[in-house]
Amino acid sequence: MIKRTPFSFCLLSMGFALLASGCQSPAEAPAWTAYPELISGRWEMVTAYRNDRETQTLNGTFFNFSDQQSFMTNLPVPVGTGPDGGHFVAKYSFVKDTIQLSGHLPMQFVVEHLDSQAMIMTTTINQQHFRFDLSRH
Repeated sequence: MIKRTPFSFCLLSMGFALLASGCQSPAEAPAWTAYPELISGRWEMVTAYRNDRETQTLNGTFFNFSDQQSFMTNLPVPVGTGPDGGHFVAKYSFVKDTIQLSGHLPMQFVVEHLDSQAMIMTTTINQQHFRFDLSRH
């Protein structure tokens, strides 16, 4: 019969702990760290929801994000008419999963999903909740 000592028990416990930690996958970076690279380009509206109900009034809406953190959309928000053809133009930045627009009409869009071909964003405009399902153009 094998006599167990506290020392051998400690070694055995440490071995199991090291084995268990070696089997875990490395910590994955949050998905939002890839957003700045993935968002660049033109995105077309596939489906829009206003207060959780599908709406057709935003058909044809697009969002354009440039590499220089410039944003443009034809989303019907209060904009002045000018050289941009009435489109809403602003600078944008990311704070984790949130796109923050700066300028005369600051806005925020929360990115619910983003990959190379699809994006889902949500926002609140005039106390109404919107969800935009977008496709890369």
